[in-house]
Amino acid sequence: MNKEEHITEKSIPLFPLGIIVLPGETRFLHIFEQKYKNLFADIENSGGYFGIPFVRSGNIDGTGSFVKLEKVLARYPNGELDISVKGIDIFNTLEYIDEHPERLYPYGDLELLRRNSVKPSKNLLEAFLKYNKLVLKLDLEKLPKPGFYLIANSVGLNDLEKYDLVIRGSEQALNMTMTNHVNLRTLLALQQGSLQEYYCLN
Repeated sequence: MNKEEHITEKSIPLFPLGIIVLPGETRFLHIFEQKYKNLFADIENSGGYFGIPFVRSGNIDGTGSFVKLEKVLARYPNGELDISVKGIDIFNTLEYIDEHPERLYPYGDLELLRRNSVKPSKNLLEAFLKYNKLVLKLDLEKLPKPGFYLIANSVGLNDLEKYDLVIRGSEQALNMTMTNHVNLRTLLALQQGSLQEYYCLN
């Protein structure tokens, strides 16, 4: 993931939130502030892409999720919306402008990091197979080979864990971090199973 592979997107609408939407992940949002009603009115018929800068401890971080409006699930009489969005990539913010002069929502220039093309390492695949056998119990023979983000979206990472994952600067670091998350969850599942067996025996 070299810098020359990155893509710059100009004047992208921004919706700061305390969430990370990984590539391939779907999240559900309720839109109620007027400036963000404006944002979705603007993007709904123009491709549907926008950025979600990550809000951490009340501060807007330079890293965030580049997402696409997937579907408007509900429209309310007061203009509020329920929507689903799908993660496309991860970005670094090049320029952040607090307020559009007419439409009020933030916007800015983004550097897309091409994190949607990460390939899972051998160690990560082996760790996920163990986790799947113990916890998920999916029939992987009937499914495509697990990709990096299929794995990441299957193990229940919280948003801080996702943030810690996406700020890793290399494919090797991403794989090592994700492998550690999977191994930890496998260990916790084994410990829980041992406790349940202990209480059953007693």
